[in-house]
Amino acid sequence: MAHPNRLHNAHVLVFGGTSVIGYGVASMALSNGAIVTISGSAQPKVDAKVAELQSLYPSANVNGIPLDLADIAKLEANLKALFEKATNGGQQKLDHIVHCAGDALLLPKIHEVSADNALQVFHVRWLAPVLIGKWLATGTYMNAATSSSFTFTGGSNTAKPMEGWSLGASWGGALEGLMRGLAVDLKPIRVNLMVPGAIDTPMFQKFLDGVGKEKEADIKKAYTLLQTWGDVRDIAEGYGWFMRDHYVTGTIASSGGGRLLK
Repeated sequence: MAHPNRLHNAHVLVFGGTSVIGYGVASMALSNGAIVTISGSAQPKVDAKVAELQSLYPSANVNGIPLDLADIAKLEANLKALFEKATNGGQQKLDHIVHCAGDALLLPKIHEVSADNALQVFHVRWLAPVLIGKWLATGTYMNAATSSSFTFTGGSNTAKPMEGWSLGASWGGALEGLMRGLAVDLKPIRVNLMVPGAIDTPMFQKFLDGVGKEKEADIKKAYTLLQTWGDVRDIAEGYGWFMRDHYVTGTIASSGGGRLLK
């Protein structure tokens, strides 16, 4: 029996599809013949990334819908409007959703925490997946089958927090619990969590710019077994596994270069 390409003609929605990892996931899916919709916070950037993907895959079916996940007052209604548009009112249901979206990661030190700034980090990264799960539970926008999946994105600092990452670790821990709970509540839709390590993104590059090349080499040795930074194309394959493997759910996968073993 020939092995099937399980992403061919699959309908994939990527939240954060204009960012580095989300864009990489969208590109991976398109390279396998998927139908892809990307979402980001600003219309101009969504349009630019759609055009870029179309130039890479001229025959691809790729669309973009803007949505500001940080607007929590309107988040539930805005998500419904996006799902209505992406699925043509539920007539063309989704097969996979990937949530890679994030905002500026402002993590106050524990002695600087307030009720407001402690909860802000949860808005885009945790609350959005909660409400996405709510709309998936209606059965209107995604095929209720083991071939369907919802994957969201955590962080390696949950298991091995650096100094000053109490809030970052707690956000990641909340996502782990949410993933397992949704895997139960949304079955047979599969729900999983991807955990990036030190992936070469603009946000990570800002950190490296502040430490210098010599210090960067020391950090590579100290924080990874492979002594290199991750490539977006590598971690995109992890999200692809969660989409393709119809028997994986309630699971955490990581592309981290062995950071947890250092």
